Amino acid sequence: MRVAFLGAGAIGSLFGGMLAKIGVEVLLIGRKEHVEMIRKRGLKILEDDETFTVRVKATTNILEAGKADIVFLTVKAYDTRKAAMDAKHLLEKDSLVICMQNGLDTEKEAAEILGKEKVFRGVTSEGAQLVEPGVVRHAGRGESLIGSPFGVPPQKAESIAELLREACFDARFTDNIEREVWGKVLVNAGINPIGAITGLRNGEILDHPLLLEVMKELIVEGENVAKKHNITLTEDPFTKAIRVAKMTATNKNSMLQDLEKGKKTEIDYINGAIVAYGKKYEVKTPVNFAVTAIVKALEAKINQKKSVISDEAERS
Repeated sequence: MRVAFLGAGAIGSLFGGMLAKIGVEVLLIGRKEHVEMIRKRGLKILEDDETFTVRVKATTNILEAGKADIVFLTVKAYDTRKAAMDAKHLLEKDSLVICMQNGLDTEKEAAEILGKEKVFRGVTSEGAQLVEPGVVRHAGRGESLIGSPFGVPPQKAESIAELLREACFDARFTDNIEREVWGKVLVNAGINPIGAITGLRNGEILDHPLLLEVMKELIVEGENVAKKHNITLTEDPFTKAIRVAKMTATNKNSMLQDLEKGKKTEIDYINGAIVAYGKKYEVKTPVNFAVTAIVKALEAKINQKKSVISDEAERS
């Protein structure tokens, strides 16, 4: 079996590295600097109790990648359509695609391009941080869920979950992946923008009672929207967010990491999506609207700085 990770950042590298450790043939498709270091030194994974390096194939060129039995899309949500187009080069007749991403509706975007019969959805609360090119930190244990949003036979999703369990992940199949996606999005909606705006790690947010009040408001608004979307959650999402923040206490959430690296965030697919669905169902979401506006302003500020630096470099 050959497993490819299209978008081998922190999460893709963590999952790919752990699978490679148990002998699965893995291909990572990612950015130049990361790929070059993996080719040169291997992929180093930092765990709390051990550090190890695995040899894994890596490339920046999708046309050189060859075929894969399973393709994980671990790109940012806003890159899903492009990644799905690229994934066509990796797929054979029976190949499967798993959208293991943050945010709402990425599987729908992928299915429009690849076909519903090939696309699964996954969510994970594993904490991962790309420390430097070629090095990823496993920043917190979580759970991973795989499901079939379009009625693809569940046995295939169950086999993918089993493969992840063999690689020491807490993974399982779910027969209601949409519910789990919404549950994960509500957790992200509570934690991610607060970390991104304040610069705090997940666990540090818990030390500030006022921030916890903001987190609760963000999540309650999202929960009200989810109910209108006929989503019945099995666990209180605020309680879950507190637990996830504790489990990944040392982790800088992905939205904060994106801002620190001067990259676009996934705010439109998380809090922004809650706002959009809120408008559809006439549910008010003022706190989600506020953090979406703030994060997008931070993005614009970073882009403006990058533009100024680029202009200065051209003039020098």
